[in-house]
Amino acid sequence: MEISDGIHESKGYVTRMSPLHHCIIGKGDYQPKNPELDLKRNEVVFSNKSECYCISIIDIVGSTQITSKLYYSGKIKKFYTVFINEIADIVKHYDGRILKTVGDGVIFFFPQTSTIENIEPFKQTLKCLLEMVSSRHVINAKLHKESLPDISYRISADYGKLEVAMSGEISNSYDLFGPTINFCAKMNRRAPPNGIAIGADLWRIINSFPRLARRYHFQEIKELSWKENRYSYPVYLLKPPTELYINRKSTLSARSDSLIEASSVPRVLRIMLIDDDPSISFLFTQYLKSAGMVVESFTDPEKALTHFIESDYRHYDLVITDIRMSNLNGFELYQQLKSLDPNLRVIFVTALDIAQEITTLLPEVKLSQFIIKPVNPSVLINSVKQQANRHIDGV
Repeated sequence: MEISDGIHESKGYVTRMSPLHHCIIGKGDYQPKNPELDLKRNEVVFSNKSECYCISIIDIVGSTQITSKLYYSGKIKKFYTVFINEIADIVKHYDGRILKTVGDGVIFFFPQTSTIENIEPFKQTLKCLLEMVSSRHVINAKLHKESLPDISYRISADYGKLEVAMSGEISNSYDLFGPTINFCAKMNRRAPPNGIAIGADLWRIINSFPRLARRYHFQEIKELSWKENRYSYPVYLLKPPTELYINRKSTLSARSDSLIEASSVPRVLRIMLIDDDPSISFLFTQYLKSAGMVVESFTDPEKALTHFIESDYRHYDLVITDIRMSNLNGFELYQQLKSLDPNLRVIFVTALDIAQEITTLLPEVKLSQFIIKPVNPSVLINSVKQQANRHIDGV
């Protein structure tokens, strides 16, 4: 990996050399010097040609453990085929190109990003990555239809130089390889499940376009380091724009086959529950699970917040929180969660009749978002369904 001394936001980073300085930009797809020359089968010729592209890797979380329980090779093959076919369809839709599939992952790149002055290819790249995350329910719907388990996956992307190797495996084809691919693989392990890790070089290019900088938001999550050389490199979590759900609906409408598959499977609500009283937390969890919901419960609000940050923000349809809790009360937790996901739906549970007062202080909070203890199971379940469905419908 090429290294250059650099300063980033007053931090003494030593980062990869900027792709703006070490690549041949804007030459398009590689063409051999002599296209008439037929390479022998299995012969690989390394050229001195290099290009800069946006490249990305997506792989399934815990695929080894998942497939170890499938037993039959036919099931395993179907498991990977459903995933890879759906991802390939998304990549193609956004003018990307599959470079190779590697076990439980797919490596792809965007040829048009070789020209960094053009905003459109980078816009398409970001849309593609976010579409992959939002299409997880479509993939899981297809897996359910085949009686296969759910999956989560991680995505990483960066911008950098890729070397070209001509191969005779397929007549006059070429392959791309180099440190940017290796770096994406390393960065991929830092991405949260169903999240997108963006390297600093791609981050800098995106932020060079004011339109993209205003629409897409990033949170620095990790610094990749090479301890032996004391090198470090910032990595960012790509956060979806607030209008993502509307865009996702229109995009999926264009892919009617995916919508048909998804609509045939009932929507399972995913709930985060926070109450520092273990007995109440257990009781509410059982109520909601009995209604067919997936519930993750926490008795420590700070741990719940940490989990929410490390997870994909759109993983949950609704958060239920007690108001009076130690360390972090329900309203403090609410403010922090909403700063991460402005579209998040929250229900407050309290033993006090303070709903009217709170809605005066927080106009965006409605009376329907409060449940007074002691809680009737049917009231809890109906309130959750009502609020969660508003979130899903985008209202």
